[in-house]
Amino acid sequence: MLDYILFDEIPYQLFLDWLKGKGIVYEVQRDQDNYIIKVSEDLDEDLLDDIDEKYDELMDMNQEIINEAEKESNDGYNMAGIVVTLKDGTISYADIDSKLLSRVISVITPEELGEMVCAIADAVENPQPKTYCQRMREKS
Repeated sequence: MLDYILFDEIPYQLFLDWLKGKGIVYEVQRDQDNYIIKVSEDLDEDLLDDIDEKYDELMDMNQEIINEAEKESNDGYNMAGIVVTLKDGTISYADIDSKLLSRVISVITPEELGEMVCAIADAVENPQPKTYCQRMREKS
């Protein structure tokens, strides 16, 4: 399953409506301030590209809403977060400077970032003292 995370109800609802309109089956999970939409990876590649394009558009809207709320509140903080799901199902939030996260997302897709986060979480939960090259040599 591919996870798409939004932080505001407006883009979340628009994404669900768009998915319904395309006949795409999805699952929804809500935790605290996050809306997580799960979509099967087994969809047609063109359809997955369309989903990614729509998600990127809604993430931009999401960011605009957050920026506006931030201006109104004048609290002076500007952070973003990444949801990390551990193998036991526990969810943890990694706080990241929003400018840094925006730079990362401008270069890689949210799915690619998710793959990296999952790999890091797996490495933390299952420490591997040997490098990848060392492990591959041992297998040969």
